[in-house]
Amino acid sequence: MIPMRILAFSDLHEEEAALESLANRSEEYDHVFICGDSSHTEHFAEAVLDAFPNAFIIPGNWDSERANALLSRAPGWVHGRRVEIGDGLNVVGFGFSPPTPFGTYGEMSEAEIYAQMSKLPIDGNTLLMLHCPPKGHFDLVHLVRRIGSESILRIIEEKRPLAAFFGHAHENIGTSKLGNTELVKLPPANSMRAASLTITDKRITTQFITL
Repeated sequence: MIPMRILAFSDLHEEEAALESLANRSEEYDHVFICGDSSHTEHFAEAVLDAFPNAFIIPGNWDSERANALLSRAPGWVHGRRVEIGDGLNVVGFGFSPPTPFGTYGEMSEAEIYAQMSKLPIDGNTLLMLHCPPKGHFDLVHLVRRIGSESILRIIEEKRPLAAFFGHAHENIGTSKLGNTELVKLPPANSMRAASLTITDKRITTQFITL
């Protein structure tokens, strides 16, 4: 079986140098996953779409309403959607985050996150694109506060996707298992880092790369 290669990143936060480097690398990959917090302005959102016309995209909490309106017109916008990508795999996306101290646009109550995600067709062949981590997994910030979502944790435990990819908590990076689900905490792209993923026969290998 030919391996599937994915370039995944989150938290670009309008860093132009990272955008350019990611765009230059993207041709080496079968798919690009953009897991939120890309743009606060329409101008940069347009630059993201120009750089990655075929990427799968979800919103973060920091993306503005106008930026999301533009990004959501892209064919690869998968927030609340499922797309089959071959090799028996599918992509399902869900962005945003629970409330933060910053009052950002893309915030949602835990009850609403669970209500919306519970309707999504997530299964054991799903690559789940998230912005927010599940509670208790790569979500500790400033060594004192966990910012992950209890509802996302519950959904992963109940629906058992093959893998979940997420950003949001900039201090954290790594991989682990939650049941049978491979968790991949993406580094913040605005620190010139991303993840290079290889999937062969539903086995996932993650390499964190410097841009």
